[in-house]
Amino acid sequence: MKENEGIPYTGHTRYLQDILPQIILNNDHLVVFCSDDSGKIFLWNRAAEIITGYSHDEIPDVATAFRVAYPDNTYREIIARVRDSFREKENKFIHYETKIKTKNGHIRYMSWTVERIPETNTTPLFYVTTGTDVTHTRQSENDALLLSEIVNSSHDAIIGISRMAQSLHGTALQRICSGMGEAESIGKPFSRHIPDDKKTFITSVLRNVSKGQYFNGNIICLTKTEQRITVGIAFSPISGEDGTVDGISAIIRDLTREQSLQQTMKGYISEATMRLNHPTELVEGNIASLIERIGEGEYEDEDILIELQVQQKALLQIIHNLRELSQAVIGHFKEIEEEIAPDNIQ
Repeated sequence: MKENEGIPYTGHTRYLQDILPQIILNNDHLVVFCSDDSGKIFLWNRAAEIITGYSHDEIPDVATAFRVAYPDNTYREIIARVRDSFREKENKFIHYETKIKTKNGHIRYMSWTVERIPETNTTPLFYVTTGTDVTHTRQSENDALLLSEIVNSSHDAIIGISRMAQSLHGTALQRICSGMGEAESIGKPFSRHIPDDKKTFITSVLRNVSKGQYFNGNIICLTKTEQRITVGIAFSPISGEDGTVDGISAIIRDLTREQSLQQTMKGYISEATMRLNHPTELVEGNIASLIERIGEGEYEDEDILIELQVQQKALLQIIHNLRELSQAVIGHFKEIEEEIAPDNIQ
């Protein structure tokens, strides 16, 4: 048997033992602090100072750390209960996330792991707490959730179209396409919503947008029941980090109601023109004739009074017609308000 055979080489282990404390203390990203059973903090590394803004002298114990990091009493009590529950149990470690307030007042999301190091013959019981700043991740998740809520609650359809012209959309498309739900459209060609005689046009539009152009206009779409409706649509290219167009976003609005309103208003304007054109021309002509005859001395005062009374009645009839038309317009729009009111109630 050779000398030292079976005896492990310990040189590297001793080297690591020498440099590990420096690695921990000087780490810029992983928060590490150690505390004894009384709560006194005896190690507070560089990352802890950078992320919280407090030096070790400002954070001598866990109670101070809790007070400055969790200034809200209710929130601090919740976190303290989690910590105390862990201290009372036999679990070796615990993992949880919190929000802390830094020295400069910023809110950071932290992922914590606390490990209990048992007491030995040579060392007392103590706790090692490590923390990672996950603020960016949580903010990205919150932004994604907010965006998802905006998309899904929008009355306009918001669609993402990949290079292969497959679609992904918000729930508004279900309303616009009369029951064509998300499961029926995700992964399906966007062209299935376009009539055959309009597909060449939409293909040309999508081809131009995929080259970086924008499109804003009206197109014809099909509902689930094959009904044709006019929608306003805005196509925008979606570019990746390298500037290559990876997809297309589309915001679609059903113009059916707007077109109905336009037709209704055209009808009211036509009716108003019909009701008012002839009567007003008649009154204008009569008054002009009356003025001319008065100037020529053809009317006595009594005749003038009678003629003015006739024209006054004609004007009152015109005013009555205008009021009727106004009430009809107001009534129509009240019906529309009542129809859409439930959509605004959450």
